[in-house]
Amino acid sequence: MKKRRIKEYAISYSFLLPFAVFFITFTLIPIGYVFYLSMHDGNFLQAHFDWVGLKNFKDVLVSPDFQKAFKNTFIYMLIEVPVSQFLGIFFALLIKKKTKFTHFCEIVYFLPMLLSMVVASVLISYILSNNGPLSMLFKVFGLKPISWLNGKFSAKMAVMILELWKGGTFFIFVYMSAMRSIPLDCIESAKIDGANVVQESIYVVLPLIRNAIILCVTMNTIWQFQIFESVYMLTNGGPLGATQTVIYEIYQYSFKYYRVGLGAAASLMFLLVILVIYGVENLLLRERDTGRRLAK
Repeated sequence: MKKRRIKEYAISYSFLLPFAVFFITFTLIPIGYVFYLSMHDGNFLQAHFDWVGLKNFKDVLVSPDFQKAFKNTFIYMLIEVPVSQFLGIFFALLIKKKTKFTHFCEIVYFLPMLLSMVVASVLISYILSNNGPLSMLFKVFGLKPISWLNGKFSAKMAVMILELWKGGTFFIFVYMSAMRSIPLDCIESAKIDGANVVQESIYVVLPLIRNAIILCVTMNTIWQFQIFESVYMLTNGGPLGATQTVIYEIYQYSFKYYRVGLGAAASLMFLLVILVIYGVENLLLRERDTGRRLAK
């Protein structure tokens, strides 16, 4: 009997073996190596690294560059997440009902997703350049063109525009799919009760796509913490570090300044920040769900 049970356990756990190998190889070992690097100083061209202990973590905390990068990253997250979710829901509401213009709108919304971030960055950089179409349009109306990529505030706006245009369209399709899965009885009941389009959207549609909203907010929060390509291609962190992000600074210190240990320490600290924010979001959402169940 014991041999049979052991055999059943062995067969069951053997199905987990591929995932376990993948998880250990590409997750645990890299994280362990990053932790090892964070305790040392040097670069990949050296034969060995010098042990420095927690010095790299201290240097990250007092570094003005990393402090500015953390601040910019949180600014991007606090602005991008609500704006992209609002626009995603708004445009999804416009095309949730299938009409003769729906397919055309879906194609227009889907086009940015087909472009790589590099191509999208080059396109946005040309549009916002001093001799680009937007500057020419300003001149036609007698307005002074804005040097988007040379001002601290305008450069941030340029990065946000690129992120909204390139990444925000994904959420439109998520919300559109969620809205089209709502039972028609709920919509018809609201109309019978005299609800207009705005009331229908606020009191019927939004509560029924709550799970989709939670998913999109969580994904978008994580994505905003990982901003790199748009900053690298558009502004290269400038002007005067106004657009630099944590991921961009980690890249700079690891592969440009060859301070691999400092980059590794910043990576671990940034990972901890993301985990804390993710845990707080889950805690708040779980408490809200628990309160609703108890109310029922």
